[in-house]
Amino acid sequence: MLMIVVAIIGILAAIAIPQYSSYVQRTANKACLAEAKAYMNTAIADAVENRPPNAAPATSCETAPTVTVANYTSNTNLDYIPRVRGNAALLRNVTCVTGSGTCTLAP
Repeated sequence: MLMIVVAIIGILAAIAIPQYSSYVQRTANKACLAEAKAYMNTAIADAVENRPPNAAPATSCETAPTVTVANYTSNTNLDYIPRVRGNAALLRNVTCVTGSGTCTLAP
C-alpha cells in the first residue's frame, strides 16, 4: 500500500515540477515586460521635456538599456531580456519602441 502511495506521489511530482518551472519563467517574462513598460513611460516623459532619462532598473530584466533623447527622437527599438527563472526555453525578450513607448513580449 505504501509503495502505491509513493508511486502516485512520484508521478504527480514528475508532472508538476516541469509545469511549475514553465509557470515561473512565464511570470519572469511578464515581470520584465511590466518593468520595461513602467520605465519607458517615465523615460519618454523625461525625453519630451529634454531631460536626460534616469538609468533603467534591472531588477526583473537581465539587461535593461537606457533610453536617451537621441533614441526617443529616432524611434528605435530597445530589447530587454528577462532573467532566467525557470524553463529557459520559454525565455521571451521584451521589445520597446522609444517613440511611442509601447512594449511587447516576443512570441
